[in-house]
Amino acid sequence: MFSTFSKVSLGKVLSYSPEYVYSVDRLSTSKLISSLSDRSIKIFDLNSGSSVVELLTIKHTHDGNVEGVQIVDENSALTAGSDGVVKLWDFRTNKSTALFSKDDSDQPLLSLAYSSLTNEIAAGTELVAPDAGVIVWDIRKPNTHLRAYLDSHSDDVTSVAFHSSIRNLLLSGSTDGLVVKYDTTISDEDDAVMQVVNNGASIHSAGFLGDNMYALSHMETFSIYRPTNKHDETEEEDINNQPILFGDIREPWDCEYVVGVGKGYIAIGSNSSEKLSLIALRGETVSVKERIVLPGAHGEEVARAVLVDERNARIFSGGEDGKLKVWIADGNDHQQHWSEVKPDRKKKVKDKRFRPY
Repeated sequence: MFSTFSKVSLGKVLSYSPEYVYSVDRLSTSKLISSLSDRSIKIFDLNSGSSVVELLTIKHTHDGNVEGVQIVDENSALTAGSDGVVKLWDFRTNKSTALFSKDDSDQPLLSLAYSSLTNEIAAGTELVAPDAGVIVWDIRKPNTHLRAYLDSHSDDVTSVAFHSSIRNLLLSGSTDGLVVKYDTTISDEDDAVMQVVNNGASIHSAGFLGDNMYALSHMETFSIYRPTNKHDETEEEDINNQPILFGDIREPWDCEYVVGVGKGYIAIGSNSSEKLSLIALRGETVSVKERIVLPGAHGEEVARAVLVDERNARIFSGGEDGKLKVWIADGNDHQQHWSEVKPDRKKKVKDKRFRPY
């Protein structure tokens, strides 16, 4: 990837909104999906000649903030809201089905994951006394949840993720500082928990890196945790199972915050220098010198989302400036020269990058 993007063109503005761009993902090879701070989701067509066409805008998707978007297939996606509802959207009909709701307990949802291996959905909840936890259910049988893990966390569950190739693995991260790995085939929570790590700081995001887990904190610390057996206390002394603690990454990585972790890279941002960069992540090694720099990026505003389309040699990003942008690798024979959208107005959105903890 880093050889492909050794040089990139100046970023083009594909779309502008006065709202924050929360997420950007690929719905299909030719379509993007994005969620915004006004609770809307947008679908864009990238195969429209000289411009990007906004195919669909669905407003007021939830009665609260959109806290997660997960792709099911090229025609459908899941969204989770702080209103406590998970919805399945069919973009052929522009209609949604409420698959799950925590309305009866007034428990907002803060994170969402979907596994195409098992058709399972997982959602992390906000702490509403006495519980905060992870709910798992089958997308084909949404009326009854499969599992409810409510004792592993004591605060908001800000991140959930399924393993991409192992069917039964799920992890969760919380503002209580814990990252927990579960075997979702087991209903009893004590038995289902396979590993618990104490990150020591509130979790912003967590996920799998092969067999390992990573954790990014709200304090901009980054850690990688190797798998252990919770029943074998001697493993705590095994050097091969010791975590890799990068600490506060802002100075060593020359950034001010981490946008997110992707396949083979970590996206980092700097408001003061107005740039967005991707640094190499290979297994347990972070190579800061291998860096793709996207100059200008989102100016002094925070970048919220990065999507790398290596196949078509392009990188998309969205930020709190309301812009969806694209960078194309110089020398790419298949460059698309989209027309740039010129923002004509902007308003400040009353929101924060991170939920207080």
